[in-house]
Amino acid sequence: MKVLVIGDVITDKYIYGTSERLSPEAPVPVVKYTRTEERVGGAGLVYENLKSLGVDAELYDSGWRKSVKTRVICDGHYVTRIDDDFIVPGDQFLDQILLIDFSEYEYVILSDYNKGTLEYAIDIIAHINKFDCKVIVDPKRHVSHYDGAWLVKPNAKEYKELEFNSWTSNIITTSAEGPVLAKIDGNSYISYPEQVEVSDVTGAGDCFLATFVYGLVNNKPYNECLDLAVRAATESVKHVGTYIIKREDIENTVIFTNGCFDILHKGHLELLKQARSLGSKLIVGINSDASVKRLKGDDRPINNQQQRVEQLAILPWVDEVVVFDEDTPYELIKLIKPSIIVKGGDYTVEQVVGHDLADVHIVPIVEGYSTTKIIENSK
Repeated sequence: MKVLVIGDVITDKYIYGTSERLSPEAPVPVVKYTRTEERVGGAGLVYENLKSLGVDAELYDSGWRKSVKTRVICDGHYVTRIDDDFIVPGDQFLDQILLIDFSEYEYVILSDYNKGTLEYAIDIIAHINKFDCKVIVDPKRHVSHYDGAWLVKPNAKEYKELEFNSWTSNIITTSAEGPVLAKIDGNSYISYPEQVEVSDVTGAGDCFLATFVYGLVNNKPYNECLDLAVRAATESVKHVGTYIIKREDIENTVIFTNGCFDILHKGHLELLKQARSLGSKLIVGINSDASVKRLKGDDRPINNQQQRVEQLAILPWVDEVVVFDEDTPYELIKLIKPSIIVKGGDYTVEQVVGHDLADVHIVPIVEGYSTTKIIENSK
């Protein structure tokens, strides 16, 4: 399923520094400059989160100048924000949108930051609806502005002040505190955020929206989409500045790899390190001593299975080690049900045991390293 993001793309600029004294000119800190960072915000942040989560997404770039929000952060705390706004001429933006064929998209997200691109949102929504897309809106204006949208996501303040209590279609009401409420296709849902220490709420709504759509395109039920979105927003507020959600932030992505791991070497370590980076948990299956003998001969393994388990378990990338006695780990993979199976570059996807049970990721081999070569060189 393809997703298109339309709306106000904003540049978030962060100026970091430290301070040890107040200015003699005014009761404000004198900030000693450390560094500057620029990140994408607004509709761009929704898009970046979708891409990070693996969604087939596109961002419509109108070509107009972007607004810039500059935040000064001193010793980890906000000092001030400077806005350099550019208001896109909404009528010209509408003319651009009316030329687009939306038939290839399942969902279109309208991310409104009140910077002009969605001045004529009703006309934009009416045009998109001709192509049977589902329009999802993150609003900043009165409820009447988005008539025809499939789903809207006001926060608690917007729900009251912009009169979304009168909205008769699908709606999600988000809040920095308390439960998140949703009413979709006539059914009601509720999700309770984990209570965490909040560092920065910037971009949390964009993370929420992108993750909810991630759930939709993966055919998850609405209650699961809501829970994932709440989890993403909760993770976002733990970080200073805008944050890009990763799949392991919201889902327990189990990664599996296997082998004899008789003598650990650099190739093994690189494979395990890269495998762990793909998810939230890495399970390593190793052949039992009997299994290794059947595959490698009576003079193997060099290290028995207990030693091999202990060596792997102490590595920072390995969460669990499981011994299997069969010649292949197929039955173990069926039991574990990993999201991704990782193998070295001497395999093709079709050669990997379990490629019919999970996605396969091939890690390039580190040339010159193998257990067989190590044993041969030691003789």
